[in-house]
Amino acid sequence: MTLNYVRSAPFLILCAASFCAAPLLATQPPSPSSIQITAVVLPEGRYSAVAVREMGREAANILKQSGVTLRWRVGTPTESINGRLVVVKLRGSCDMDGSPTFLVPGPLGWSHEVDGTILPFSDLACDNIRGAVHAAVAGDNPVRGNILLGRAMGRVLAHELYHIVADTSEHGRTGVAQEALSPQELTSGRLELQAPEVAAVQSGIDRER
Repeated sequence: MTLNYVRSAPFLILCAASFCAAPLLATQPPSPSSIQITAVVLPEGRYSAVAVREMGREAANILKQSGVTLRWRVGTPTESINGRLVVVKLRGSCDMDGSPTFLVPGPLGWSHEVDGTILPFSDLACDNIRGAVHAAVAGDNPVRGNILLGRAMGRVLAHELYHIVADTSEHGRTGVAQEALSPQELTSGRLELQAPEVAAVQSGIDRER
């Protein structure tokens, strides 16, 4: 079993790219394929309900452009679930409660791969994510801190769900699917799937049909 993960990168080199404008065509683009995913979130330690709610909201907003409708629930479900099921384990403490946190190198999250197939299981390393958030927003109040923690968790979750739905271990060059994310990318502005990764997700959805 191998792991595909997103890391925290304290320093980034930004590269500029040029783009050529394509002519505007008067044709209607085809409707994208779609899939519904339910993420069953299993906390292994203490967690903030605010952070988990923000995690789901952020991941859903990122993935919707690729045709993925994301729902989530905390704890083992007691009834049947429509659509595809993904199990997400929250490892460590997922709560900005003011306890010491440190920015350390290492994975923020990972998905599991066997014989070239990405399995529907992901892990989020909350202590590492907390360290990245603390480095970006030291001094914020706990409520604001948990919102930003949830935003960072949502971006890591979206990254892992990209791997799962597209069934690929490849990373993007930019955006949420890149291999390493800085503390600022985890907490600030917008972070989305780029066009090649959206196409990969669409291909993954089509293969399931």
